Amino acid sequence: MDLLFQGYSALRGDKGAPQSGAETVDKLCDRVQHSTLLEDRRAAVQGLKGLARDWKLNVGTKGMPVLIGILRNDRMDVEIIKVALETLDILCTSDKTEKQQPTEAKSDPNDLGVMFTEIYTKDPSNVALLLDILEEVDFYVRFYTVQLLTTLLQNIGTRLQEAILTSPLGISRLIDLLDDRREIIRNEGLLLLIALTQSNAEIQKIIAFENAFERLLGIILEEGATDGGIIVQDCLQLTLNLLKYNVSNQNLFRESSCIHRIPQLLTSKASTAEHPVPFDAPLTHEGNAWTDQKVSNTILVLELVRILVGPKNPNTSGNQNVLHQAKIIPILIDAALAERIPIRVKTQSLYALADSIRGHKANQDLFAKTAIKPPPMSGRFPVAAIMALIQQALLTPEEYAVRGAATYAFQCYLHNNEDGQLALISTLVPPPPDNPNNQGLDKPESAGGLLVSSILGWDTTRKDPFRCWFACVMLSHALRRNPECKLLALSTKFDEGEDEISLLDKCMYALLYAHREGADVRVKLALMSLVCTWLYDCPEAVKRFLEEGSSVQFLIEQINQSSGVDPLVQGVAAYLLGIVYEYNDDTDAVFSRTSLQSLVTSRIGVDVYVSRIERLREAKEFNSAYSMIFKKDVTSDSLGIPEVFFDYSFVEHLKSTHESIVRSITTVQPKGSPPKKNKALGK
Repeated sequence: MDLLFQGYSALRGDKGAPQSGAETVDKLCDRVQHSTLLEDRRAAVQGLKGLARDWKLNVGTKGMPVLIGILRNDRMDVEIIKVALETLDILCTSDKTEKQQPTEAKSDPNDLGVMFTEIYTKDPSNVALLLDILEEVDFYVRFYTVQLLTTLLQNIGTRLQEAILTSPLGISRLIDLLDDRREIIRNEGLLLLIALTQSNAEIQKIIAFENAFERLLGIILEEGATDGGIIVQDCLQLTLNLLKYNVSNQNLFRESSCIHRIPQLLTSKASTAEHPVPFDAPLTHEGNAWTDQKVSNTILVLELVRILVGPKNPNTSGNQNVLHQAKIIPILIDAALAERIPIRVKTQSLYALADSIRGHKANQDLFAKTAIKPPPMSGRFPVAAIMALIQQALLTPEEYAVRGAATYAFQCYLHNNEDGQLALISTLVPPPPDNPNNQGLDKPESAGGLLVSSILGWDTTRKDPFRCWFACVMLSHALRRNPECKLLALSTKFDEGEDEISLLDKCMYALLYAHREGADVRVKLALMSLVCTWLYDCPEAVKRFLEEGSSVQFLIEQINQSSGVDPLVQGVAAYLLGIVYEYNDDTDAVFSRTSLQSLVTSRIGVDVYVSRIERLREAKEFNSAYSMIFKKDVTSDSLGIPEVFFDYSFVEHLKSTHESIVRSITTVQPKGSPPKKNKALGK
């Protein structure tokens, strides 16, 4: 009370007369600088703090050098340092209600907080001073120092980051905050480190080499792993900041055996070695309830896995090896294919699983050998993981995010996996009716058979055009870049009375029927894209296609019509016709290369043909294709169906090959010239 009285008595002038705020600030600053008694200086600093909000310009202009002097010269007095730090934080706090991100903010000359931040950080030694003060063990001094550093970072991040890097022990003192047993200090330090590491690779590297990963993992496990609270989330977020786009930190994370600790992060606190709690345990399972916090924590762990094995990461292969050794793949399979699990967790688990097995033979084989157990008392048999994956993509209407993620995982399973492609294509014909793996469906299904039935039976699921769409995309990837699979699929026949009809013909019949019945445009685009992939660089499939004359006639009609046909369909039809021409071996007497070219040059017109493909190339629907990632910002139509029309892989293939295809069919070739063999992306 005496301290407050002494501070505010300065508001009275000589003989008790009132004085202005500016005069009071001048008087208080003079006392701080020239009073010999520590108590007088404390009282004056307390007075400046009281005036800082209402007289911010005056206190900041006159008092900032004085307050910095207090930090330098009165370090032994905790009380005066604490008040000085509080006052500086008030002065540097932005006048805007929203905090800025820790990047270089555009200085607002009218924002006093930003202005005083620039003044304070202009001298890097002022930042070093705060880092030195972090050595003080007093709770309030440490707390207000972290608060002030956070305020400076929010206002002018880049300059503060540079100043911290010039301090030899700066990063070490910030990392030491993680070891503070007082939760408030540790938590505030965590938030500061999260903000500090968002955009500076050098700081990320230094923090990582200060044993940060081990400290963070220790806190996470101590707090209950994914069952923990907001502290676990903050620790995981800081870990992600240190790893994302930072290959050297990822190497350190792997080499320090941190990847081997990921299974512990995903284990419920209700689990024991003797009684593990699976991901699909009932939500009411004691200790395993899927709270919002647990969902957030689990998703961050899965994002951590994805950072380590992203498709463009140069260390993906090595990290995939360690994931295999650490037995993380079975946990990801469990999370991705379990039934009773939150949708957000399931979706991210599918993506993490997908990137973990993409192009990695051992992980792909492990996935192929895994059987998914149904929930207890369901009366169902275990099902192969690949079958469970296809079922998620095809049989979960309205859960588009899950379906897209499952399809992406399917693609990753088949990536550079010729054995997996052949195994899938060999199951295109449904198993016999007495197959024991019935699974309670209307009729026995195989993995490939489920794809085929979803493609050919599009009419039975009109309200769900994505069932056919996803099935076509998945079958396309089973055929992609694999001539042997294309031929095996071509030899697949279906009994129709006394006749046998090839799968390729049935796909074209489905396309003709879809067109006649006015099916959703996605169904038509999916079927045509599938046929494009199948026929590309496969003369035998082109020959089979040409034997059914109605197929060529259908393409000509689609390309030629001036109205009533979706321009997306017209563009894909033109591209498909070009593929048919390019890989025609000239054994068909009716549709030779010469006759096909004549149809384009005479009946359609070269300009019209080229314009169809160019219009497709310029279409928003074509250029906004996602790689099976149905993001939150994907718009939906009036029925709630995402406005997604193309598989990203097909789009990339068409972009890389359409010019040579168009040039070939629209340019006069010497009679009898052989078809070109384009070894591009879509082989």
